[in-house]
Amino acid sequence: MEQNTTRGLGGKLALWAFYAFCGYFAWAMLRYLWVVSKIPSAPDMVVEGDLGSTSGKWIGAFLGFLVLGAVGLILGGIAWYTRPRGNNE
Repeated sequence: MEQNTTRGLGGKLALWAFYAFCGYFAWAMLRYLWVVSKIPSAPDMVVEGDLGSTSGKWIGAFLGFLVLGAVGLILGGIAWYTRPRGNNE
């Protein structure tokens, strides 16, 4: 007979934390891209790679994406580890 497996309280908490973080991640990236696109770069910024230049702003956005992505991977791993497992009987 099939037995439905359900998540425990910790698993549900981990899954909801992951969902909440995914929502925050999407909001933060869209907000950052919107804010960065509205800021004009200073015309006297001629040094390439300077954080005040346009390329520096996009590098900052990419690094923020990587950091938040790493946190998302950790939370996703915890949610996956706490998933319900079937009995192998």
